Amino acid sequence: MLKVCYFTSKKSSDVRVFEKECSSLVNSGYEVYLVSPNAKDEVKNGVHIVGFPYKPKGLLQRNFSLPKLLYRKALSINADIYHFNDPSCLHYGSKLKLKGKKVIFDSFEDHPLLIFEKKTIPYPILYLISKMYSAYEYYYSKKFDAIISCYHWTYERLAKACKNNKLIFNFPILTGSITKFEDTSRPSLCYAGLFSEMWKIENIVRSLPELGDVQFNLAGHGDNSYINKLKKLEGWKKVNYIGLVKREEVHNIIYAKSRIGMVLLDYIPLCKGDIGNLSNNKFFEYMMAGLPIICTDFILWKEIVETNKCGICVNPNDINEIVAAIKYLVNNPDIAKQMGKNGRKLVEEKYNWKAEEKKLIALYKTVCD
Repeated sequence: MLKVCYFTSKKSSDVRVFEKECSSLVNSGYEVYLVSPNAKDEVKNGVHIVGFPYKPKGLLQRNFSLPKLLYRKALSINADIYHFNDPSCLHYGSKLKLKGKKVIFDSFEDHPLLIFEKKTIPYPILYLISKMYSAYEYYYSKKFDAIISCYHWTYERLAKACKNNKLIFNFPILTGSITKFEDTSRPSLCYAGLFSEMWKIENIVRSLPELGDVQFNLAGHGDNSYINKLKKLEGWKKVNYIGLVKREEVHNIIYAKSRIGMVLLDYIPLCKGDIGNLSNNKFFEYMMAGLPIICTDFILWKEIVETNKCGICVNPNDINEIVAAIKYLVNNPDIAKQMGKNGRKLVEEKYNWKAEEKKLIALYKTVCD
């Protein structure tokens, strides 16, 4: 049995790392170890979780000291295959290759584009940093046995460095059946996740005064200054603010009590303007729950939503478009219900982890051959 060591700065409970990738590898016959800072040593879902004490003291330590600690702990596992997702560990992936190990780099984000989200830094400096990192990433990617990408443009860029490159998306693990929605006399919207400017939550709240009896179920976490900003808006009085909810409880506490899922991601650098990406799990989780969605009019999202009639695409910065879309779904409950069913069916047939798991296992087979 081949031994795999996945080392990451993320928590050992991270859904993509633990529940999807590591658990899938165990189910495919690999002996899997997951190295993560401050994790409890245990075997869970067949995955051997290995931790080590780590007290974060800032960004520099996270990018320099933590990768070294991860590498040392991972090396002690003496695995056949090493799998990592932190760009700060690229150098250590190369060191593992020198020791005769098979190495897979899992690029969770498109980091050259992610750099441009640091809006406090002048653009010319960001541009230079992005170019430098891109060259650095490309240099090390040539040394690895495989690359996993989750953005089309990451795949295209790194495919030139490593031919064994797979585009594997973070689609949800298919669970249950279509939601049994609770009866409520008040139509409601929902958002569950990170509170930040890029999710345009303030525009949803601003639309509420024009929407009669519509309520907004809001759950998640984020910067307190942003939450305080939302509370000052007129529409806040129609917000059912629930706060942080455990992931396993979101379905019953939020989705089952809502009628429309809101996915208004701004035109951020990671989406290349109006192109969008398929790496946002929230988009597909709403669909899996059987909720019609109102989402950003990204090209990639429109191809899914409009073609399959599972929601409405709008400009996330246009309040009038947001209001019109919500009114349409509220005033046409039968159409909204059918859109929800269409979305659920689409996730069942295509946009789920089982489909991506096959790609992961196929990639590992090529690495082992």
